[in-house]
Amino acid sequence: MRTRNDGQKKKRQPYEKPTATKLTPEQAKPKLLAHAVIGDEGVKELLDLIVPNARSKDSTKPKKAS
Repeated sequence: MRTRNDGQKKKRQPYEKPTATKLTPEQAKPKLLAHAVIGDEGVKELLDLIVPNARSKDSTKPKKAS
């Protein structure tokens, strides 16, 4: 264990088990849109599948015809 400059030992934080949070669609959409704005192509493709109208209309990529 590392010590501080004053000779005292640093207290260790207790272990906290990781938790998962389930988001509602209303909570997830803004988070996905934020990642899409950054340029994450995977998120953009996911948004196209889930919410076709979620991407902005000024997108430089033309929509794929199905």
